[in-house]
Amino acid sequence: MAVVGGSMGGMQALEWAASYPDRCGSLVIIASTAAASAQQIAWSQVGRQAILDDPAYKEGHYYEAKPGDGPHLGLANARRIAMIHYRSDEEFDRRFGRHSNDPVEPFRLEHRFDVESYLDYQAAKFQWRFDANTYLVMNKMMDLHDIGRGRGGVEQALKRVTCPSLLMSVRTDFLYPRHQQIRVVDALKGRVPVEHIDIDSDNGHDGFLTEPEQTGAPMGEFISKVAKGSIA
Repeated sequence: MAVVGGSMGGMQALEWAASYPDRCGSLVIIASTAAASAQQIAWSQVGRQAILDDPAYKEGHYYEAKPGDGPHLGLANARRIAMIHYRSDEEFDRRFGRHSNDPVEPFRLEHRFDVESYLDYQAAKFQWRFDANTYLVMNKMMDLHDIGRGRGGVEQALKRVTCPSLLMSVRTDFLYPRHQQIRVVDALKGRVPVEHIDIDSDNGHDGFLTEPEQTGAPMGEFISKVAKGSIA
């Protein structure tokens, strides 16, 4: 069985490969990590706090609120924060730079740069279609991800992975940077067949979603080679 995942899905895939090595025939991890870093936890905490500080959150008991009265402002701010580390400074500079279409005089607080309007747009889309409690739980789950927990550390845990593995990194990924995938590659090297591919994208972490032509074909070729027994 091929186990494939990107971002949080990559965390799950790696955990499955370590927990059930006899059921994993090949492993593909894209833009993910073996354990959340302190910086990743810090980014997540700021987003969660935006929701927790929203008076409408009511310690999670908001499901009886009238339509529009839930913790939507907190969820919107959490989304703004997340979008900053989902994308890259390279992309933001290319798309927005310091440009502004706002007619408001630039030295007034109400003035908006285009990148601010973009964050507002993403927040407005998200705050009405996602549940705040679900966001908090999923976000915390990613912080708690550590395949080394209870297994003697990450490198020791990776010894449990016995299948051919493919790791992919996004060149501009600020959230789960390349060195975190290389850590897994280095730990697997010499024990199982392992390959690594760089995805050339300026879309930051979201490059694992926006570059299917760079991920799909190599992934298919790798899984096919493993199935045919032609990888070593």
